[in-house]
Amino acid sequence: MRKGHAQIYMQYERKLSAGQGMDIWQDRAFLLFDSGMCGVYDLKSRKEEALAFFPLGSYNEGTPSKEYRNHANSCMFGSMIPEGKDMPLLYVTIGSGIGADEDGFYYRCAVEEITKEEGGYSARTLQIITYRPEEMGDLPWEQPAWGCPAFFADEKKKKMYIFSARYRTKRGCVPEGKKNAYIVTSFDLPDWQEGGLVRLSPRDIKDQFIAESDVLFTQGGALYDDKIYYTFGCPENGYPDHVMVFDLEKKKIIENAGDMDADFNREEIECCARYGDKFLCNTSTGSIYEVDIRI
Repeated sequence: MRKGHAQIYMQYERKLSAGQGMDIWQDRAFLLFDSGMCGVYDLKSRKEEALAFFPLGSYNEGTPSKEYRNHANSCMFGSMIPEGKDMPLLYVTIGSGIGADEDGFYYRCAVEEITKEEGGYSARTLQIITYRPEEMGDLPWEQPAWGCPAFFADEKKKKMYIFSARYRTKRGCVPEGKKNAYIVTSFDLPDWQEGGLVRLSPRDIKDQFIAESDVLFTQGGALYDDKIYYTFGCPENGYPDHVMVFDLEKKKIIENAGDMDADFNREEIECCARYGDKFLCNTSTGSIYEVDIRI
């Protein structure tokens, strides 16, 4: 396989119209679908059929309005297993509307507890984390989101990251003469045991860096070893498939794997996860690809 390119790993049964976020626990891929359903697939046997199919606690088809629909755009498992449980928590970027209500952006983080049961799985939401786009005042930061942030949790370092962009990542949204940039902003990780709705604000920002880039059409991502791996693209709409790596210590982009439309058969890339020494990306139409990228 060519460096920075992809090859098919397996097909998966598309239980609903489009696959979205994905992460892996042990040998099973937990694939999310629009509205917040989750399908579980065996990566060892590579069988297309789902082993289980269940709703997240944050399942939402559009209550009280379409902005709150759980698009399940990105997800990641934490690194630690809560006492008495057999799986880590799942952090899911939920929401659908571009904008905010009185509590913050519609795109929020649902902290999900998944329980394996006889015959399948169940889930419940332990906490919701949101960001309120208040005035920055004299704070030395840039507003960390234009309305569609993705959330990443580092449980070991007790940090929460918001990944977003300076401008909306579709053509025509960047002012003439300007360049888009990705903004990575860190906060203290809220304690999930306290539950409830946590409203982060500019006063809670701990650090931030900005990486200029014109790669468009954000999808979902993953966090491993102080790096955010993020996917971009929708070839059928003219946005090439990319995977970019943002180093949280060096505060810059360290890899950009692009020109992958043919490798992905022009499918829309959605999210990514590490599986042993492999780096896997799922698509909306029912495929999982292995991408040759540093992990």
